[in-house]
Amino acid sequence: MKILYILPTLLLFSLFVSAQNEEDALRFSRLTPFGSARVTAMGGAFGALGGDLTTLSTNPGGIGVFRKSEISFTSMLDFAHAKTKGIDNEKNMYLLGGLGFVLSFQPMSNKWKNINIGFNYTNLNNFNRNIFQGYYETNGDSSLSNIWKEEADGLSPKELNDFTTGLAYDAYMLYLSPEALENKDYNYQTPIRSIDQLQHYKYTRERGFQSEYAISAGANYDDKFYFGITLGIQSLHYKSFSVYTEEIIGETNNKLEKFSMYQDFTSSGVGINFKAGFIYRPIPVLRLGFAIHTPTYYDLDAYANNNVSAKFTELPVEDAKPTENFEYGESAWTDYSYKLKTPWRLMASAATVLGQRAIISFDYEYVDYTTAKYSNDGAKNEYLETNNAIKAIYKSTHNFRAGAEYRFNSVFCLRGGYAYSASPYTKGEMNEKNDIQTITGGVGLNFGVFYADFAYLHKNSKLNGLFYYYENSKGEVIESPEFQTKFKDNEFRLTLGIRF
Repeated sequence: MKILYILPTLLLFSLFVSAQNEEDALRFSRLTPFGSARVTAMGGAFGALGGDLTTLSTNPGGIGVFRKSEISFTSMLDFAHAKTKGIDNEKNMYLLGGLGFVLSFQPMSNKWKNINIGFNYTNLNNFNRNIFQGYYETNGDSSLSNIWKEEADGLSPKELNDFTTGLAYDAYMLYLSPEALENKDYNYQTPIRSIDQLQHYKYTRERGFQSEYAISAGANYDDKFYFGITLGIQSLHYKSFSVYTEEIIGETNNKLEKFSMYQDFTSSGVGINFKAGFIYRPIPVLRLGFAIHTPTYYDLDAYANNNVSAKFTELPVEDAKPTENFEYGESAWTDYSYKLKTPWRLMASAATVLGQRAIISFDYEYVDYTTAKYSNDGAKNEYLETNNAIKAIYKSTHNFRAGAEYRFNSVFCLRGGYAYSASPYTKGEMNEKNDIQTITGGVGLNFGVFYADFAYLHKNSKLNGLFYYYENSKGEVIESPEFQTKFKDNEFRLTLGIRF
């Protein structure tokens, strides 16, 4: 498989990495499974409660709590914001949050109260957002073209990387004089000079989702022990399109106006996992829960397309062929397949149910992101460097969720919650404070056979990043200005359900 040059949206990486990188491993492993409106309104803290279809994907023991058969549907509206240096980009969308059912059976036994089976579709991750990062000014010493030169020097044009330096050469961002070519003096030149003033900016459009189809079975023993298992089939589709530009500003006699690097990347496939869990009720007011999730084993297909384009005011070099508007550039693409194993997950929960009025619930989750791993059937060591980087950059995390519900009468209840997802980055990393905090609230209406729940969710986080970073064999560093992007999501969920 060919090597691609990746300009990550927000994170810091070396110049040449395999087609999959640390960023993707984290993106597909860090989940926010809030699910139904009731679970969302309580901050996702439902592991010790059960009786909601969302628990099929969190604590399967929750399926044993159902006393009746049930079908429910969850819809969601998301308003996603990404703000960098005062420039805010918004992406609004409607999504299917969940759809499923549980069938409950009552065996002829005093101890075995219910045996239940269920199916549920739930949205685990929403990748839809627009991001603009700019405008940052430097002199010509801080330019992506300087990195291309570092990588190209000493190589003939035929030996250049098809997806990076080769494209730069085709766009005249790297060039050799006829004399240098004849003498095989492969010391490349770039049109950007130290005295030039550059403006850097990047636009990224991300789309896609990560969802799970949960097939579950469980039981209720003596109204004290509820247990269940789930086969999870996950579907993943992620698409990213980005344009990174360096533009020469101010008075200059440079022939170059600007250049851009376009990157189009798509990854999609299916994964499988297993989950098991239980809820134990030692006394009527206390419930304890525990669940374990195996890694999700993904088989994924990917497509990548890179393009470097440059615009000049005249011919970039004497022997260049004239083009319309003096614009030059070529593209290169590849497709391939790969495998990804996500981390194990452990969950522990506790909840107190005070009469028929109030619920207070807590969830704890442990995830070790260093165990995410890429592989490929055709090459055992292809992802060795990337897998080592995952172990070095990431760490295990301790995540917490808390929620409460107060029922005013048999019909109306009020809910609130909070969720904290700890940063997966090790101490000293640029994004060691990449926590995700979520505040939630909502209401519920229960009419017996029919119920309706509404939830609001506000999520925020921030990420620091560089457009590029390169360190040569002498320890000399070429890097872009550092930036910070703040993310905010405002989400509304509505769940409608029927018990029968």
